[in-house]
Amino acid sequence: MGNMVKSRGDMVIISVSVALILIGILFIYSSSGPFCKFMNPPRPTWYFLIKQLFWSLIAISLMFFMYRLDYEFMVKISPGLIIVSIITLAIIFPLSGAHIKRWISLGGISFQPSEFFKIALVVFLARIAGKSEWRDGYKRFMPALILALLGTLLVLLEPDLGTTALLLTVTGVILYLSGFKKRHLLVIPVIGAAAVTIMVFGIGYERDRIDSYVTTLKDPFHEEANYQTRQSLVSLGSGGVVGKGLANGGQKHLFLPERHTDFILSAAAEEGGFLLVASIFILFGIFGFAAYKIAFNAVNIEGVILVWGISTFILLQASINIGVALGLLPVTGMTLPFVSYGGSSLISCSIGAGMIASVARRSRSPRKYFKRSRV
Repeated sequence: MGNMVKSRGDMVIISVSVALILIGILFIYSSSGPFCKFMNPPRPTWYFLIKQLFWSLIAISLMFFMYRLDYEFMVKISPGLIIVSIITLAIIFPLSGAHIKRWISLGGISFQPSEFFKIALVVFLARIAGKSEWRDGYKRFMPALILALLGTLLVLLEPDLGTTALLLTVTGVILYLSGFKKRHLLVIPVIGAAAVTIMVFGIGYERDRIDSYVTTLKDPFHEEANYQTRQSLVSLGSGGVVGKGLANGGQKHLFLPERHTDFILSAAAEEGGFLLVASIFILFGIFGFAAYKIAFNAVNIEGVILVWGISTFILLQASINIGVALGLLPVTGMTLPFVSYGGSSLISCSIGAGMIASVARRSRSPRKYFKRSRV
């Protein structure tokens, strides 16, 4: 396994990503069918399947495009990418009159700018990490971090605490691995703690979820426990070892909320059982191991940070989604990468996987034997 990853890590990353996408398509169709007829107006049972197939074709195409594109080009244009993504985050607010402002709709197609900000942020931080002089002084370090935190603040104001925590965590991990001084990095947990305190205890956002989470930890089947978590655990437990069989799940009949998005793992577990869930865990494990080997063999610091940043985003988001499904974490509204329904998440994860594969492809190039000079 180790030798295969070292020699063809790019194909491992792409194969695992495509396998997860295919699993997602299968169980999106199976779990969303009963919900379609209760929509207004009612939709055919294959409604979400067709849409996910459309997004999957785009996502896989972009994955291979990014794989063939030299990742250093993306690093080079990263300042423009992060500025555009911040502007996109900012225009959500005047375009949306809703209380939750996370999507932009254009021509009947909705997308989440925060998903693309994740990728832009990692690529931008990879560029910063490659410039050693940016790591030396407080005055040189802060302007770059402020730009990253500006986008994170806009995500917080949507409001989206889960994605905000994810962004701050990955930013801290990347900067720590890049060699930034620890005393400068203390600003990240301070900002994160202050934001959560103000949002939850000051404004009261998601306070009910926190209270429900505490009750759920004590007794998942208490009448005041979180309904989504309770139904998720029922789905997970009823699947047994081999599951009830494709399309035979009962919880998807309007018992399990968000069955094709946030809780697709639970819906899949009921029909595919422990063996399916274990297979998904193994695929994410292979993804993480391959990313580690690719980062270890990358030709420059930008490649290392790019792989660590994107893989951390994907695997940490997967861990949070799984933790929510198992009742170990409060409900966050975070999707399972590659598997859950939704174009924005699928495309951003696929772009990220393609960039990781691009780093692996570059590491096999003869150019890796030559040192690149810096000005």
